[in-house]
Amino acid sequence: MFKCVIFDFDMTLVDSSYAIRDTMNMLAEKQGLPPVTRDQVLEVIGMPIKESWLKVWSRFEEEWLENYRESFLENEFEGMAPFPGTEKVLNFLKERNVALGVASNRYSPVRPMKATGLYDYFGSAVGMGDVENAKPAPDMIIKSMADLGFGPGDSAYVGDTADDMAAARAAGVRGIGVTTSNASKEKLLSAGAWKVADAIEELLPLWKDQG
Repeated sequence: MFKCVIFDFDMTLVDSSYAIRDTMNMLAEKQGLPPVTRDQVLEVIGMPIKESWLKVWSRFEEEWLENYRESFLENEFEGMAPFPGTEKVLNFLKERNVALGVASNRYSPVRPMKATGLYDYFGSAVGMGDVENAKPAPDMIIKSMADLGFGPGDSAYVGDTADDMAAARAAGVRGIGVTTSNASKEKLLSAGAWKVADAIEELLPLWKDQG
């Protein structure tokens, strides 16, 4: 079994798509922007926020981000929920003394991890504010491994996007894809995934086989 497993956060451990859609639409209403759909949100989850808003609205203003953080971010956190099976998988790994980390393109994943009750499972929580480059660069995974005291040969990274798999490959770790967002199995495999599952709970046999 891997001694260290690092996870993406949004759409890997938790379904944040509805919460992000709803809070983006609160901002859109206030700023006179077009409303967004969940499908649009799924296309941009995992991107840095500036990049994602530029893709959705073709514009970005710093004041929107300030307004979002001040007025709507707590609503986003409150609307998130772990996927079925997330805590079962995390408990299984913790019981076997596997070191766990999160590496997310959020500026910091700490507050949403706490809001969803997942924070205490993890020994490392790395976001864009902690490194120079966002995924698909490997910086976050490398930092999380360093935080946890393990190297690439002992580690795996679990994520739902092609960028996650590219980051895993660049960090020298095995990338494990989950099709819980909008990336297909074929897309994740072509991006370098070692294994792909349709749900996080489906990874349990993989961990057991590794054991």
